[in-house]
Amino acid sequence: MSDYLFLMESRVSPDQWQMLMGVERAAADLEMNLYLVGGAIRDLVAGSPIDDFDFVVEGKAPKLVKELARRGARVLRENAALQTAEMEFAHGIPGSVSIARIETHTKPGATPTIAPATIIADLRRRDFPMNSIGISLSPKSRGLLLDPSNGLADIEKHEIRPLHNYIFFNDPVRMFRAVRLRARLGFTWNPKTAALFQSARDEGLAESCSGEPLAQELRHLARERNPVPILKEMEKEKLLRALNPRLQGKVLDWPGIAKAAKAAQMLSAAGLRAPSFPLFLHLVTRKLPARDKTQLADKLRLPKAERNLPQKLDADSKHLAKELGSRAGGTPTKLFQLLSKTPPDLLLLLMTNFSNKTIQSRLKTYFTKYLPLGANLPAKELQQLGVKPGVPRFQKILDAYFFASIEGELRTPNQQQKYLARLVQQIK
Repeated sequence: MSDYLFLMESRVSPDQWQMLMGVERAAADLEMNLYLVGGAIRDLVAGSPIDDFDFVVEGKAPKLVKELARRGARVLRENAALQTAEMEFAHGIPGSVSIARIETHTKPGATPTIAPATIIADLRRRDFPMNSIGISLSPKSRGLLLDPSNGLADIEKHEIRPLHNYIFFNDPVRMFRAVRLRARLGFTWNPKTAALFQSARDEGLAESCSGEPLAQELRHLARERNPVPILKEMEKEKLLRALNPRLQGKVLDWPGIAKAAKAAQMLSAAGLRAPSFPLFLHLVTRKLPARDKTQLADKLRLPKAERNLPQKLDADSKHLAKELGSRAGGTPTKLFQLLSKTPPDLLLLLMTNFSNKTIQSRLKTYFTKYLPLGANLPAKELQQLGVKPGVPRFQKILDAYFFASIEGELRTPNQQQKYLARLVQQIK
């Protein structure tokens, strides 16, 4: 294993590493050259959290997408013109699969004409050298680092440098990306990047952004662990008003966005991802008039389901808050059963929109007590008592043990051992 793959394995979660190896096996079975590129490699080298995984293949990307879907991955969106697909792998891990390509742009923001290319040509057509690094996951070159534009040096210098003079002209959405990465990584733009950005802003290129490319960049923003500093930088650079002229100043609910970001971090620590993109967009634009929200949804070409989700979540959260503050959540077992089936977006709204002390206390108990207990059940001890894992009986015993624990029936190690042994005898 190369040094970079060894570093990758040590930096990602076991679930992420398992996913990487699964994509590698699928590509190998199809005899396709596979590369992990872009943000994952940048963040690996920079020491930042690794959240997104972008794969590039030399060959027909839809073929690999179809195979990964057959093996359990979920296809979120496909772009036939660019031969790329946004995907959700096991455990909710986001990523993409794309063809190695070169692009020809006819006007700013237009869908480019593409042609298949080598991985080196693909890396050279990107935006910034620090995003133009790849690692081979192909059998004959596994672990080989590809850095044709010396992006490693830029990462070491904490500098964002353009690959060419047309990065913003060809694709104005990169203006949003340049600000997002500068704010998140704490890097600086070199003078050329700053000059190109200023020129693009003066020409109003940000306002020309629309459709799926812009929506996709905003989805990346929604997945950021701390989006508030990024949004503040985007407001400073006048990019938010490019989304809507009113989206500036007091129209932005900074306290509400910050509170939601803090709640999202608690959810993330529990293995839950929130907010979804529609809810994030709702939180950012909640003070805009309804007509402006509709115009922005049109600009992003959002499907009906994404447009309607925030309104449904608001209604559901009010109903759930009423349940949570009543006897429906009055016992530990009822509280766990109520919240364990609640989608992460609803949990986030409960944490941020309702100040009722009973609701907040019960949410805190769920996250700080019940979920940790559920993650540390005596599975090993149960195996030692002769119960095989993977069978329904095994999980039934653990479930019964868990509910007894949260009800306060198992306070000492002796009580825990005796109760587990009793469950083994009772549950057949």
